[in-house]
Amino acid sequence: MTSGLRKAHKVIWMVLGILGVVLIIASINSVKEPLGIDSDTSISSTKKNVRTIEENAQLSVNVEELANINKLHIVIKKPLKSAATGVYVLTNDQERGAFLGSIDNKGLYTFTIEKTAKKIQLYDGIKKSVIRNIDLSWE
Repeated sequence: MTSGLRKAHKVIWMVLGILGVVLIIASINSVKEPLGIDSDTSISSTKKNVRTIEENAQLSVNVEELANINKLHIVIKKPLKSAATGVYVLTNDQERGAFLGSIDNKGLYTFTIEKTAKKIQLYDGIKKSVIRNIDLSWE
């Protein structure tokens, strides 16, 4: 390597080092709200039309009433023992109806549900077992 290439190599690495630090700081500052996945998270029930359905050490379930639909907020505080947890709406016959989505690790999960939904079920698809039934008695 010639002396000119050594100087260019040194300058390029210095610019890349400074640019890397600037990009990391810019990406951290661009996050508008906390992600809520590293610590216990709770949804503020001070919002209008938010009702707490269940609150314990493992999870928190809240329903936010909107004009046409409801939003179901599930906060997982401690990881579930199930690797494949699905969230289902239970029908009037206590059978699994509409699939809302899946839950895998700690954090906030938001699902849109109809106003007629009365119960939801957390179901382990691998073990084929019910983890928990939650009554949505917000009325």
